[in-house]
Amino acid sequence: MQALVERFGAPLAPEPDVDQGDPYLVAAPPGSGGRFRYYVYVSGAGFPVYGSDDLLSWARVGDSLAGAGEAWCWAPCVRYLRGAARPWVMLYSRARGAGEVDGHREHRLRRADSERPEGPFVDSGEVLTPDLDFAIDADVSVGPDGACRLAFAADYTADEPYGTGLWEAAVSPDLRRLAERPRPVARARFDWQLYDPARSIPWKRIEGVDWGSGGTVRWYTMEGPVALVSPAGRRTMLYSGGNFAGFYGIGVLREEPGRGWVDLSPTPDRCLLGPVPERGVYGPGHCSVLREQRGSLLCFHFRTDPDRPRQFGILPLRWDAADRPHCPVHP
Repeated sequence: MQALVERFGAPLAPEPDVDQGDPYLVAAPPGSGGRFRYYVYVSGAGFPVYGSDDLLSWARVGDSLAGAGEAWCWAPCVRYLRGAARPWVMLYSRARGAGEVDGHREHRLRRADSERPEGPFVDSGEVLTPDLDFAIDADVSVGPDGACRLAFAADYTADEPYGTGLWEAAVSPDLRRLAERPRPVARARFDWQLYDPARSIPWKRIEGVDWGSGGTVRWYTMEGPVALVSPAGRRTMLYSGGNFAGFYGIGVLREEPGRGWVDLSPTPDRCLLGPVPERGVYGPGHCSVLREQRGSLLCFHFRTDPDRPRQFGILPLRWDAADRPHCPVHP
């Protein structure tokens, strides 16, 4: 764990010209067919996958998703379903096509599976969010009540503040379908969560906004949810806020009795992890969490320079006396 803290600010699998956004960290159980103990899957054509046995030395294994074509695919979430014929399951989002317009249209959560963690994962035909025109960033968790839930990001456009926010729904144990209608969790509204003060998104209909006449909206973003249970048994959710190409950070939500989900990160200084320029860390965000007996690990992307592609890093995830998660960033 200390070695990971000391490596903070240094990419674990440095590929300066390859974008490693939206990293998802998993451990391969013994006998599950993997060559490595740990794997990280990242966004990008074919979802590149990296393998490691010690979390410090990583090798590029190859591309994990087969047959995605040119359509934009984002944010893989990989789970191991013991006993299934193809036990490695990936949830991911795929758009209608590519580019600024078709790359955002009909972005829906889909399912793929594989016999091995390295892949190839093959789309199994299930679309988990057929009724949503934009759904990304799947995360599967089991809550304190034992229920299997899917958290994801989708848009809030019925009223202001407009933007991408967080949702959740019960999901079948085989990850093939939602078991209920999605419920809202939280929507972005704080200044640091602003994506664009004047965004034009002509592929989306918003009442009263005429894109053709130069209309824009103030657009906020919360995305990349990760559902956790605190040591005290409270439901907690990490998220990423802001603009992934500009200011970006990881915030914290907590479910409070009688109050619903409360944002514990109303300002950047209250984030779990924000930019640390003195360590060469810009735009940290879109994390995943691996729970192990020796402790939890936070895998996230960051930039070593504001203009460089995203790379992935890993830090220990700990909890303070107030039952709030935190990450040590200094050795």
